[in-house]
Amino acid sequence: MKKNNLFWLVLISALSIFLRIYMIGTNYYFTGELGKELHYISQLISTGRFPLVGLATSHEWLTYGPAYYWIMIPVVKIFGFSPFILFWVALAVSVIGILITYFVFSKIVDAKFTAILAFFVSVSPLWIQLTRLSKLHTFFFILIPLVIYFLYKIWNKDKRYFFWLGLAFGFLFSFHYSQIPILGVLLLAFWIKRKGTKLGDYLKFAVGLILPNITILIYDAKSGFTMVKDLVMWIPYRILGFAGLYPKNNLDIVTGGSTISAFNEFLGRNLFWDGRFWVLGSIVFLILFVAFFMQNYKRFSKDFFVFYLISSTIVQFGALLVHTTPPVHYFLPVFLNFGLLFSFFVCKYWKRPSVKVFTALIIVLIAVIDILNMPNEHADDIDYIPLGIQEGVAKSIVRNAAGKPFVLTRVGPYDYYPETYDQNYQFLIMQDGGKIDQSAKLKYIIYDIGTVYIQKVD
Repeated sequence: MKKNNLFWLVLISALSIFLRIYMIGTNYYFTGELGKELHYISQLISTGRFPLVGLATSHEWLTYGPAYYWIMIPVVKIFGFSPFILFWVALAVSVIGILITYFVFSKIVDAKFTAILAFFVSVSPLWIQLTRLSKLHTFFFILIPLVIYFLYKIWNKDKRYFFWLGLAFGFLFSFHYSQIPILGVLLLAFWIKRKGTKLGDYLKFAVGLILPNITILIYDAKSGFTMVKDLVMWIPYRILGFAGLYPKNNLDIVTGGSTISAFNEFLGRNLFWDGRFWVLGSIVFLILFVAFFMQNYKRFSKDFFVFYLISSTIVQFGALLVHTTPPVHYFLPVFLNFGLLFSFFVCKYWKRPSVKVFTALIIVLIAVIDILNMPNEHADDIDYIPLGIQEGVAKSIVRNAAGKPFVLTRVGPYDYYPETYDQNYQFLIMQDGGKIDQSAKLKYIIYDIGTVYIQKVD
């Protein structure tokens, strides 16, 4: 590796780590979802079970693949059950993802483009927030660049990568299902570059795709492949809902989600923490994408970078429009695309001194604003209670219960999810020796709306 490249990698990695760990001790988002993950990992370790599948998704009939838990079980055994273990894993995955992104696009484009892209994703509020949320989705940061790289190699007639592309894409099912539309991008690339490709190459892709998910299929086979059938039926259900021919998902109604606001958050959060400026980020993206499309669409079937950026954006965005009200992590299959557009246009006009200065100022400005505006326990719009307060609540309940079993429930953001989204409190209470029993007479209600207080019901 050239010394110059090594310097940039070290600088980018250091910046990435700093922005992700800054004040994490006081504003770590330990949520019900993370508590549920740790509780499940604890059960797997205590029973010695080898998981064939992961936890259920927000759709209770659909489960993740097991790869995340295969990773987390040994990690937790080595480092313990601190709630922060999920953050440290997410941090490592995020930084590794940035380094892999650097490697991939240094091969696809060039070193200058790659350095700009890596700085962009290092300071992007979207990347930082998703890392600090510490969910299993962060593994997309590693797998998506690998999918792009393997597809690039196939585009350039290197047939050895069909299996590896299938394997990387298959592992994504252990961390989410939002990448399903991208399968259309892969198949379109196969069709464009079909000349000289044999049936055996496609079979290698299929084997790679199935291999990481074989345990899901084994598990689902016991119930007659109901999960596979439901997933297949879910796609036309969403299309009919989009067309107004079928009622909306109840969860969409409860959460009051908006498709426009979902897109606005994803695009705007690439540049801004503050939601008041997200629309500006969305406008910037739309201008860049339209300009890129108009300038490059004639090279769609000839240039891999053009093909990937246009096709992945249109396919994934189109699928999420049909889905309606997608959460931000549903955009993870194309989380790089804003940075790719930004880097492309910066490089195109790089020879102008004003562009160099403007790019440096943008990156520095976003990094400074990250530090100043990063959500913390004093923010007016925060919807998570800081871990330190949660630990105090857990200790207070355990001390007050004095060894008696009790029922636990919660009132607050996302309490429409299973178990009123209180699994974080459950985990902390059990770590402190509390006994939660839903048949007990004693009951504690945790209210965490802005501030936290506890109601005891005998």
